[in-house]
Amino acid sequence: MSLPRSANTLFGSLLNQNPRIKVTANSIVPDIIWRIDCLRQDDIYYNFPDEESLDNVLGNVISNYYKEWDCDIVLDRSVWGLNDNIELLKKYSPNEIKFVVLLRDIQDVVASFTHWSENNKPNYIDDATDGTIESKVNYILRQDSEIWRDYWSIKGASDSDYPCFFIEYEDLVNQTSKVLSSLYDFLEIEPFQHNLKKFNRFNIHGVEYNDDRVGSNLHTIRKDGLNLSDYDVNKYISDRTQHICSNLNFWKDGSLRKTWC
Repeated sequence: MSLPRSANTLFGSLLNQNPRIKVTANSIVPDIIWRIDCLRQDDIYYNFPDEESLDNVLGNVISNYYKEWDCDIVLDRSVWGLNDNIELLKKYSPNEIKFVVLLRDIQDVVASFTHWSENNKPNYIDDATDGTIESKVNYILRQDSEIWRDYWSIKGASDSDYPCFFIEYEDLVNQTSKVLSSLYDFLEIEPFQHNLKKFNRFNIHGVEYNDDRVGSNLHTIRKDGLNLSDYDVNKYISDRTQHICSNLNFWKDGSLRKTWC
């Protein structure tokens, strides 16, 4: 799981070089499980509550969804840390539960979205706002936004009893080899020699992101190596908003950071 604009596509393209691992795109798997589980509220189920048969279906959703994925480990990228999803995962996960979490300072996430919107028109953020930077920031930080959904998922995973491996955006870019080495220890598999100079477009089984509905270049990555973003956050976010966002970055106390830092 991750905050958006936290090098998710880069991370997936990088890890997917290893044939033993697959990092998914934004995943629908939790929604599949949740929607099937919601059938328990249907009148037909109430009339004949065959719980064991429904549990058989739910217990095989994850395995069936990834049945054709030729790898040993799938990192399913979604909001598994939300309370309802954790409970479903506890009940229906076919294997040991571990969380790999990508983090980025929230003010930088907001600035990244705004920067992308300003430089890739038309896009869904422009469509939902009056086009000013202030309205875009307010839209990105609205109460039911993707950022908050992902934030509370990360908080839920962090507060759970399950093993978590946290990766901050700057560490992934600046200390890539050390991060990956520690990640492989966490996953309990042997290290892999990744190509850190050249990346392929994110692609699994010939399927790529289709950004027609959101705007171009939302999931593109640089193919010539690892570099931090070079735009000015202050251009997009006021000091007050930056201060509010920075107070939410609970990982900045260092307690979640690993030995590579």
